[in-house]
Amino acid sequence: MTNYCFIGDIHSQYQPLSKAVDYAKTHQLTPIFLGDLFDSRCDISQSVEVYNLIRLCEKDLGGIILQSNHQDKLIRWIGGNNVTINNGLDRTISDFKESGIEFNELLQWLIRMPYGIVLKNSNNTEFRCSHAYFSSTIDIPEYEDYYLIKAVNKKNKNKLLYGCTDSNGNRRLWWNEKSNHSWIRISGHYHTVYMDSNSIILDGECGNENGELCLYDLNNKKLLKF
Repeated sequence: MTNYCFIGDIHSQYQPLSKAVDYAKTHQLTPIFLGDLFDSRCDISQSVEVYNLIRLCEKDLGGIILQSNHQDKLIRWIGGNNVTINNGLDRTISDFKESGIEFNELLQWLIRMPYGIVLKNSNNTEFRCSHAYFSSTIDIPEYEDYYLIKAVNKKNKNKLLYGCTDSNGNRRLWWNEKSNHSWIRISGHYHTVYMDSNSIILDGECGNENGELCLYDLNNKKLLKF
């Protein structure tokens, strides 16, 4: 059975990512990246190095990368849509322009990414993973090793990438709500690290000053920060 680890928001930080990847290699884990690969908000921005390493992880470790709000914005910018260039997107664009990597190549890679993944561990516990919020309304068929969420309606897509809001339009902190489902929801996105019996959130604010990259080793039930 495949052993997995989950890697939270990276935001163009190569050094902590390389340490997380080394851990995955050493422990023979397949990494699942929860999104927000790019758009640094600190002094260091290494979008191209992050891109190259994650492409290598796909090839050598079977890594799976999930779609996210920051990647979605980059997709829309490359596609010629009118987006606000802020929150580190300007630095990502500059990084790739200087690298010589064609934006169309980057686009074709980005649009292949699934919105979420569903899988089980050796104890048959199910994990439903996305960048921001995995809605219980998404139908999951029978699957063997894992199931990728590739086609969803607009409402669920927005939840998967951006999360959800309450009746007043405020961001829902869904991990604080009582849950009756038997599976565990995993996300990044929320600038917090949190774990309980129903929820795992792995956003240690990597890409902000003094932030950390989070990795959760599913096989050993172990949280690491780099």
